Order: sequence, then C-alpha cells, then structure tokens
Amino acid sequence: MIVDDFTRYTRVLFLKSKDETIYEFVNFSKKQKLRMKGFSIINMSNHGGEFISDLFEMFYEKKKEYHHNFLTPRTPQQNEVVKRKRQSF
Repeated sequence: MIVDDFTRYTRVLFLKSKDETIYEFVNFSKKQKLRMKGFSIINMSNHGGEFISDLFEMFYEKKKEYHHNFLTPRTPQQNEVVKRKRQSF
C-alpha cells in the first residue's frame, strides 16, 4: 500500500513477490512527481523487506530528489495513515 501523505491518494498494489516493489514504486513516483512539480518525494517505510534492496539504494543515489526515511520499529503512531487505511480493507 502506498499513501501520499499530502493528498491521501492511496494505491494498493498486489505483488507476487517483494522484488516487484521497486518497479511499482518507480512508476508511482514518476506519476506523483508530475502531479507535484518541484517537490521532493520522501519514502517512509517500516523496515519492511520490500523497500530495502540494492535496487532501491541505486535508485536513491541516482535520483537526488527522492529520499528514504525509516520509521522507528514498533511505533504505529508514526504510521497512522497507513494503519487506518489498511483497517478499512
């Protein structure tokens, strides 16, 4: 599940494996970058394996306007929006 904190736009992606995440994230972030001209994109994740890979590291090194921040483990307060969205499914 990808949630834009600014607009609350939510995209739910069903993946066969976690290694597909990078491709879906790149497609999503390109679309958001066009919508939000001039803004940098910050990916906040909870240390899940889907956002930790060599491909993601190379992507963030290449694209300086993208940033990746990790949330503190076991603190649902930092991830409230996604938790509430997930409960509605």
